[in-house]
Amino acid sequence: MVNGEQILRLLGDLSMDCQRFLKVAAVLGRSFMLEDVSRMLDKSAASLLSSLDEAISSGFVVAAEHQLVFQSDFLLAGVIDSIPAPARGALQREAMGHSRRHAQSLDRQFWVAGHPLWMADHPADPPQEAAGGSGEVYSKSHGLIMDGRVTAGIRTAERVLSSPTSPASARLDAEASVILGYSLLGMEEAEKRSARILREQGAGPGDVAGLMALTALSNARWRAGELGEGLSLGRAAVRYSDGVDPVWRLHFRLALAGKLANLREFDKAESLIDEAEAGLREPGTRVWDAAPAAMRARLFLQAGRVGDARRQAELATTAVDRDAVPLLRPLAYSVLSTILLYKGDLPAATEYLKRVQGESETDQAVLYSPQYGWTEVRIAVKREGPRAAVELFSDKYSHLPTQRSLYIEDPAAAAFLVRLALDVGDTDLRNSVLETIGGLAGDNPGISVLGLSALHANALVSGDPAVLSRIIAQSPDPLSVALATEELAKIYGAKEDPSRAKPGEAASPLNSACWSGLSDTERRIAYLVSAGMTNQQIAKRVHLSAHTVNYHLRKIYRKLNINTRVELARGAASYSSRAAIYSIEPE
Repeated sequence: MVNGEQILRLLGDLSMDCQRFLKVAAVLGRSFMLEDVSRMLDKSAASLLSSLDEAISSGFVVAAEHQLVFQSDFLLAGVIDSIPAPARGALQREAMGHSRRHAQSLDRQFWVAGHPLWMADHPADPPQEAAGGSGEVYSKSHGLIMDGRVTAGIRTAERVLSSPTSPASARLDAEASVILGYSLLGMEEAEKRSARILREQGAGPGDVAGLMALTALSNARWRAGELGEGLSLGRAAVRYSDGVDPVWRLHFRLALAGKLANLREFDKAESLIDEAEAGLREPGTRVWDAAPAAMRARLFLQAGRVGDARRQAELATTAVDRDAVPLLRPLAYSVLSTILLYKGDLPAATEYLKRVQGESETDQAVLYSPQYGWTEVRIAVKREGPRAAVELFSDKYSHLPTQRSLYIEDPAAAAFLVRLALDVGDTDLRNSVLETIGGLAGDNPGISVLGLSALHANALVSGDPAVLSRIIAQSPDPLSVALATEELAKIYGAKEDPSRAKPGEAASPLNSACWSGLSDTERRIAYLVSAGMTNQQIAKRVHLSAHTVNYHLRKIYRKLNINTRVELARGAASYSSRAAIYSIEPE
């Protein structure tokens, strides 16, 4: 992994003009426009082209559709750290003034190098006190919102803001509650208020309203498919939230954890959830245990840890009194519905789906997720066949195939839908999915899980076994691996010599129970074998020695009662198909 010293060496290898270009660009943010660098350097854009070419060829910067983007937050931070502190502050103030003069977009108005512009000179505000009164650890408006009574919570907070006698801490809490409420309702008012707060008063450590504004903008950018900006804003909210009450830190950490889980950075996401939960368990704070449990359930499901996901989802749905968070209950029900779908228990899966829909149809607000509709589509495919899902797309869920947030939350969805479209001959569905995932991946260079998702979907159309093997070997998403394994097996099966089977007898698949008995590591190795990888290649992929891979392979052969890699590859595909195209971890 590249460290800070290596970044300094990489910078030192560049020309002085290119170093100057990168440093000015860095204070403008993770993404920037060439004309902004041009104005700050007082040079024409044309004269900066050679420096730009050098920045791109060195790997520091990539070209997106309408802007330039630093390859990673780590590189961006390294460039910022290379600027002496006095010069860095001057550049930040100049960038802020420049931004206001030219009324650029929110990220350039309010953002500098992974830090809010206002943080350069904003004094640390003291941590606010709990705004609930009477010993409560949260305000009335905040509690109403978490209970799903969002409109009532907003009205209560607005009354606090309209009262000239409200103390400063209560006003900050009320402003944060209003932003949270409007954000949950999906209303543009959340972004407008957030932009106004950041423009007029900024945000500092302990400023819960400013940090909630950053989180609301982070969520809006994320849903729109602007993942880099969404991550940067979300990370800033977490970074400066140590001085706020645990009930507010919960929102900032869980929001960022959800984004990292979508990118399959599971360890980082779980760590943030642990931190949020630890805050809720501080002396005198114990509330809302269901919130971390619901988010863990979703994370564990994405990671293929089905048993853990089920236990966390059950905790979230059975929580009562101060532990309960009705706002997040549908997310946990959706996890349970999906798990039962994987296990083939369609009646139980449908029952939990009805609970999701029942919660959504009440007068209480719930956290929106495309997973609710997506779960219904997959149940329809399993119960009635692919055409039933296509009918849902023509009516109830016509928006779903082109909804970017679906592919962000579930990178396997693109391949699933393309296979569905191919099976029913729906070219419009196929093309809309390919266009949506292609645009999403193109707008977010460097987000590997999206790039692999787009490759996977296109490989189904072209029938490219090399790309499918790459998905199996490289994808961090267990569901995508299983889908690619099944598709690869179809391709190999079409080439298989039918004379190998006995007359009148089809090849017998491996016993499903035996396959389910493999450990997670053993199953991963089996999938990589099915992609045609050698033991040495597998060893690098799973971070084990070739000797250890061989040891696992012998155990797999014994468990499955087979003798060759060919039999193993065939069994991997057969199991994936019978498990509803998904690899699930035994409980």
